[in-house]
Amino acid sequence: MDLYFDSNVFSLETIKRALYRFADLCSFEIQLVEKQIRVTLYVPIAADPLKMDDLCYRIRNEVLDQDLRDTISKETANIRTLILANAFSNTGLIES
Repeated sequence: MDLYFDSNVFSLETIKRALYRFADLCSFEIQLVEKQIRVTLYVPIAADPLKMDDLCYRIRNEVLDQDLRDTISKETANIRTLILANAFSNTGLIES
């Protein structure tokens, strides 16, 4: 079964991160096809079509989740750096 993701919307790294969460259920082949990222799912045994549909649904949701996590991480990077700098400045580990 193939899933397609728009490479203008989702990064390859995001898709790989999402797929890794399902590596215990199946294996994947990832190919760039024009402006699409094609993910081919390989299951170890003949799978029930309903279960495959559920797996595809879960993978698509995980790709969205990982994309959002990446966006939030980028948007909050400066804040996290300031919080860590402040925390370490109060410990004496960093010389003034």
